[in-house]
Amino acid sequence: MRSPTRSIRRIFLALAPLALAAGCASSEPGGPSSSSLQGPPIRFACSDGSLLVARYSQPDSSTLWLRRADGLAELKSQPAASGARYVGADVSFWEHQGEVALRWGPNAAPVTCKRTPA
Repeated sequence: MRSPTRSIRRIFLALAPLALAAGCASSEPGGPSSSSLQGPPIRFACSDGSLLVARYSQPDSSTLWLRRADGLAELKSQPAASGARYVGADVSFWEHQGEVALRWGPNAAPVTCKRTPA
């Protein structure tokens, strides 16, 4: 009789590559599970040396997806006195007069980002 542990281990080993492939299916913000269409990627270079790729939902720009080397974030549009402001879980993005103030992380200091040529 086989041990339950051995059977579970075999099932896990058989399914692990499928789970890994599913998790890597899309490297773009708001991958296939996203319900909104995305606009073209907009690239930014930030003062801390990081690179940022942004995509706005289409046609209404109510959602913004951000991608950096250290993760992905989905942000929602928020009222702003001027410029465009988006907020998500521990991430904020405020574009005003061609510059972005980005805060990435719960205790992170804001960094400045500027759009780069495509």
